[in-house]
Amino acid sequence: MDAAVFRPAQRAFLPALLAGAAGGAVIGGVAGIPVLAGAALGAAAAAIAVGVRNVAGPRLVATERGVAAKGEGSGLEARWDELRLGFGASAGQRYAILADPRGRSFAFADRGGARSVPPVRGADGRDVPVVDLRDAPLLLALVVQRAGAWHVLPPDLQSPPVNEPESEPGGPPAGRSRGISPPRVGLWGVLLKLGGALAKALKTANLGWAAASFAAYGFLFTWKFAAVLLLQLFVHEYGHVHAMRRTGMRVRGMYFIPFLGAVAVSEDSFTSRRQQAYVALNGPIWGSTFALLPAGLWLVTRDPVWAATAAWWALINLFNLLPILPLDGGRVLQALAFSFSSTLGVALTVLGLAGAVVVGSVLGYGLVWLVAVLGATELVAESQYRAGGRALRLLPERARFGPEHFRYLRAVAGPPLGSPSENHYLHALSRMEKTARAEPLSAREMVLWGAAYAGLALALLAAVHFLGLATGGVGPAALLR
Repeated sequence: MDAAVFRPAQRAFLPALLAGAAGGAVIGGVAGIPVLAGAALGAAAAAIAVGVRNVAGPRLVATERGVAAKGEGSGLEARWDELRLGFGASAGQRYAILADPRGRSFAFADRGGARSVPPVRGADGRDVPVVDLRDAPLLLALVVQRAGAWHVLPPDLQSPPVNEPESEPGGPPAGRSRGISPPRVGLWGVLLKLGGALAKALKTANLGWAAASFAAYGFLFTWKFAAVLLLQLFVHEYGHVHAMRRTGMRVRGMYFIPFLGAVAVSEDSFTSRRQQAYVALNGPIWGSTFALLPAGLWLVTRDPVWAATAAWWALINLFNLLPILPLDGGRVLQALAFSFSSTLGVALTVLGLAGAVVVGSVLGYGLVWLVAVLGATELVAESQYRAGGRALRLLPERARFGPEHFRYLRAVAGPPLGSPSENHYLHALSRMEKTARAEPLSAREMVLWGAAYAGLALALLAAVHFLGLATGGVGPAALLR
């Protein structure tokens, strides 16, 4: 039986990681452990503590039959048709409260980062805490539809919304077919097409951050090395951008981050695990293909500079194939594992992050620790989207609820209509919707994508080894230290 678990919001996850890292660094210094290793272990301990507290804390479990409060809850348990719903306000915060036939109550709100709310009086006369529920509007939506509490909505929202066909961003209006222009021919046509693609790529990239990265790398190394490094990062990330656009995802931009590389950011979630694997592998494929250019020049000229360039570029793409979230290899691993089962997906993702901490501690690679912290943050967000997706699947009449319904339900137990956080919430709701409908890979696709990932990784590993020897024995792995 499908179940949706409504948990408290983890609004202080990143500060907890930073505090844990600071405490670990201090303890490590006292105990004689390297500062970075102590910070990594402290951050990992803080993440585990936050996760355990969230899992064991007050929560509400909803199924097709009804709801039940768990953890530190009041013991509420009822079928949907037995459930009573009320609203109130305390210390300026609106909240909703559920009660079962015995009066046991569960109060919740979407505080949006506001201060805590004092306990309120339940239906049985006892005080109950107001839980800062992460998906309060989704819980209210379930109560409205499954408990028949349509009176909560204003009259104009009680009828099904009219869904107009949408057009693609920047595409033709709905209802019109997209025309197909004849392909350009000749040299000038090819040059114009390449020029248009380059202009589009440069428009996607954030040139200000690129300049900052160039200055940072140039100051630390040389301007030539900075140019070579940023060129590979640009090609690699544009591989992701190209794959996103080809699969219909909206691209926010490409951002260079000094000392951390670059990232391609999408406005959308993956609609299938096939799309996730495709977008993830396109970056290393584009970057690896581009590395063939200096490798070929080395074969022709035997100049070790070209071998070193190809080795650095191959190493960048190989590093991105490590099975650690949020690297490309971690996303491919997620696509494969989550297609098998959600439990396996979460377990392998956590295992990859733990392995990164161990590798970073043993080898002294600080960059790997930072990647693990970013991956843990992304895993938390992914888990939240998946939890919201399970709640959406429990709605018996999902088509009857549009964005205006969720905006209103959020306002009756949280920030008012038109609040600054409203657009962010609707965007998160859209990502939950897509996560709920994400199509898994078939068994054949899992084998093919797994073989593509392994083959690319082995090819890059061989390239790093042999090209590194061609540079005179100076291995490119020193970049990670």
